[in-house]
Amino acid sequence: MSRARKIGYFTAWSIYDRGYFPADVPVERLTHINYAFAKLENNRIQLGDAWADVDKPYSSTEYGQGDIKGNFGEFNNDNSPVRRRNPALRSLISVGGWSWSGGFSAMAASQHSRAEFVRSAGEFLQRYKFDGIDIDWEHPVEGGMDGNPHSPDDGRNYLQLLHELRHHLDTQLAPPRFGRYEITIATSAAPTVYRHLDLAAIAQVVDHINVMTYDYAGSWSKVTGHQQNLFRPSAGDSGINGNDTVSDYINRGVPAHKVVLGLGFYGRGFSNVDHHASPFPNLPGLGCAFSGVPPGTWEAGSFDYKALRKSHLLPGSDFTTHWDDAAKAPILYSANDRVLISFEDPVAVSWKADYVLKRGLGGIMIWELSQDYEGELLAKICEYLG
Repeated sequence: MSRARKIGYFTAWSIYDRGYFPADVPVERLTHINYAFAKLENNRIQLGDAWADVDKPYSSTEYGQGDIKGNFGEFNNDNSPVRRRNPALRSLISVGGWSWSGGFSAMAASQHSRAEFVRSAGEFLQRYKFDGIDIDWEHPVEGGMDGNPHSPDDGRNYLQLLHELRHHLDTQLAPPRFGRYEITIATSAAPTVYRHLDLAAIAQVVDHINVMTYDYAGSWSKVTGHQQNLFRPSAGDSGINGNDTVSDYINRGVPAHKVVLGLGFYGRGFSNVDHHASPFPNLPGLGCAFSGVPPGTWEAGSFDYKALRKSHLLPGSDFTTHWDDAAKAPILYSANDRVLISFEDPVAVSWKADYVLKRGLGGIMIWELSQDYEGELLAKICEYLG
């Protein structure tokens, strides 16, 4: 059986309008849960949503007096029915993300502030019984949300932070349930962003690197394109694809078994697309100009796979699926609506899971679990990775 990691991000906000709870997670099919997100404030890790994280009572769970409630308790308490379904599940707290990465640059810039963060990380892991920490700094030196501070020294400071975090967790804390706290990071698939990191040196410190090999195309693009294609496409090439990114990480010194391929359980849409301008008739609308994005599932232009399965992919829908065999990626196109959606389906997922095995990669990372349709995409991953 494959030893590849199957890592799923669970978002705190999924328990609200999405109605997706820890008990809904197919934990039996995962090796890791990355809980998104804790935030960084005043150089310390803080709860991202106290109600969801530690306060919400779960009537289905029999807690003893003084034990943790909330989503943390569901995933981390040894008496939780969720954890009992997979006692080998490793849970990591993910810190930062797109919205909460603004404090990393200043925190990493000095030994004193790094020490504050490292101590708070240890306290957080012990208090809430996590098995490790996932640093999701988006992004050192350049990139990320508009207004986030950056420094030319971010890359060097990031490496130092990881070294200090590794030393503290290994030497200052009692071992966790699996013997050693894991440290992982989430990184960009864009060379213009990850070029600032000493990936080979980072790989010596962390357990694995979750590469966000998605969001290649979207509202920011000049023409329509695949948002997470594995190989170079027939048209609408954004200049990024999974294979080239993985190869570059390995060429920069990251062992293949520490590279984890990111996979998004969602699609990106484009409006006012004229398929008549498409250079490939069997891929209508791909590589064409567009204007704006259509309404999405929760935000404009972004569609949960679950939502696509319940509407766009049904017989009788205005949308037709087309397969780009060069990219190993599908698109949906409606000539009536003039809308193109780049998404991930079971066939594309199969190609990526097989690719992970053939290249000896560390596994697959999923953003994010609530977007799947009845566990369909995860099940396809498991057909290959066990």
